[in-house]
Amino acid sequence: MSELICVTNSAACREELTVRIEKLAACRPGAVLLREKELSEADYEALAAKAKAICGRYGVRLILHGFTGVALRLGLDSIHLPMDRLRALPEDEKRRFETIGASVHSPEEAAEAERLGAGYVIFGNIFETPCKPGLPGRGIKALHDTVKACGIPVCAIGGLDRDNAVRARRAGAEGICVMTEAMRTQDPASYIAGLKQALSARILSSELRLYAITDNACIGGRDLCEAVDSALTGGATVIQLRDKEASHEELVGKAKALKEICASHGAALIVNDDWQAAAEAGADGAHVGIEDAPVSEIREKAGNGFIIGATAKTVPQALAAKEAGADYLGVGAVFPSPTKKNAIRITPEIFREVVSAAGLPAVAIGGITLENITSLKDLGADGFAVVSAIFARKDIRQAAEKLRALSEGILKR
Repeated sequence: MSELICVTNSAACREELTVRIEKLAACRPGAVLLREKELSEADYEALAAKAKAICGRYGVRLILHGFTGVALRLGLDSIHLPMDRLRALPEDEKRRFETIGASVHSPEEAAEAERLGAGYVIFGNIFETPCKPGLPGRGIKALHDTVKACGIPVCAIGGLDRDNAVRARRAGAEGICVMTEAMRTQDPASYIAGLKQALSARILSSELRLYAITDNACIGGRDLCEAVDSALTGGATVIQLRDKEASHEELVGKAKALKEICASHGAALIVNDDWQAAAEAGADGAHVGIEDAPVSEIREKAGNGFIIGATAKTVPQALAAKEAGADYLGVGAVFPSPTKKNAIRITPEIFREVVSAAGLPAVAIGGITLENITSLKDLGADGFAVVSAIFARKDIRQAAEKLRALSEGILKR
């Protein structure tokens, strides 16, 4: 299944469609889906023949939409269908295609499409899109529910860009589809490269904007899963499970439960210290302190797709973390911390030196609150890690909403 599918729409295209298909195919996406369902069969076949030649030159898979007869006459083995067409497709005709895809709008339709022989589904719209203005997106949670409802790859479509494409990936989508912007962008090469990077990167700096770290003392008697769900609903972009008192087995159990919640919001789950528990639970990664397991050892054993965050308080520590394979840094404490009373303070000057030297995304951590976060505007951080400012609050969701709004204003560049 392709990670990136470019869907055509001549109505949105700013140039002759075959010219645009050539530009997109030259960027080598996973596939081009020739949507053009308004054309007559004869006109569609003429266009499909040209698209086949273009895609063939670049080794890009061409998927036809709706016109099964055209696909068979042109010797193409992939077809994409709306659900009503899939339901009506005879079994002997299904067998003539190597891959059949279907457009679905609910988890139930995805499960039905799988029963009818679809090899993948496209689900949307995830977010509001220019081609359907005013129509609210179904959202990341609906995408996650659709992924869980079937055993075939799910591709997301609708309003996807470089930043929210990674949310679709975190929710379980095995690919994304882009249409309107793919037809309109003046720089297809940069646009496609940015999307590919978002789909392949272990973590993006945009995911670090509001980094929420759990703390049992702050959460108190409240349910951990409910607290994390509230934080994510309010706008937390990544969750770190930190529980110093839990055994390895307990940490694995908590991480498994939180992984599902994070996935339903399209957010990464990071486990503090115990990278083996993170890997065993299927979490996205681990964050390790200076005295924890070496980053190089984790990278070697946990694999290339595993996110590793590392604490760094000095330039040598930051450089060592980067060399060992860390993906981002946690740098602090930028203020006195109520959860780490002995934490060494980091001045803004040292913070900037550490971040600049390593060239890795970095989150500021330590004593950050609603009252002082705006003073960090020129710090150069990619995000802010908070503990009590979210989880010690009576209304966790509201606290996250306020912090997210403030962080967006500070980080907007």
